Amino acid sequence: MSSVLEGQVCLVTGGGGGIGAAICLLLAQSGARIGVVDRNLQGASETVAAIRELGGEGLALECDISDHGNRIDLYQRAKVELGAIDLLVNNAADHGSREKFLDVSHLEWERIVATNLGATWHFSQLVAPSMVQRGGGSIINLGAIQAQLPVATYASYVATKGGIISLTKALAVELSPYGIRVNSISPGAIATPSTQSALDGLGTTEKAPTLLGRMGTANDVAQGVLFLASPAASFITGENLVIDGGRSLSRDPDPFASFGDRR
Repeated sequence: MSSVLEGQVCLVTGGGGGIGAAICLLLAQSGARIGVVDRNLQGASETVAAIRELGGEGLALECDISDHGNRIDLYQRAKVELGAIDLLVNNAADHGSREKFLDVSHLEWERIVATNLGATWHFSQLVAPSMVQRGGGSIINLGAIQAQLPVATYASYVATKGGIISLTKALAVELSPYGIRVNSISPGAIATPSTQSALDGLGTTEKAPTLLGRMGTANDVAQGVLFLASPAASFITGENLVIDGGRSLSRDPDPFASFGDRR
């Protein structure tokens, strides 16, 4: 166990699996108490169990973050049971049903916006006042390289991730006078169970389209979160850290590039 985040309270959305679970575990190993938020209570509880096995402290919090009222109730409970939030990680995201833009319903668009961009905005607004009172804090938002490298059938998700990166910069400008740092991370080509399932469905045999020749891991992203949350990043705000193994510069074909043509 490290002590770099000793005594801090961290709220992580989407912590019930994949990248979110890896973030929760690494932050807990670094001394923080973790509020694990997920719409799947079982997933959140499993992450908390893993945290406790490591000797850390965690609280499972069930919440459908697409709903405004649910977010308020969740924050109130976290504040009572964990204390004031020192670090917020807006990780949860809904990729949506991968449909061509012309086929996406208005309800689907609104749901993706509410879950991804709306929740990032609202949770940041909920935690910021107590950070202002205490003279500082950190907010880390999860963007995606698709905001700069969009692929077909992903328009709603891409739009929200671009919005999150822009929101990060806007909040950094507004909240910096209070000692609050706001940064984002844009992962790309990360080997999560959902990604692997999608690749298996495509039947692809192509190598990972990165300069480093491999897919990233959830822990690669978690390490970026830990860095931005730590004192080592105390002079960094308003930045978007890309963790993609050089995918943004790679000329290799994207295994998902033809996804939209397979419909």
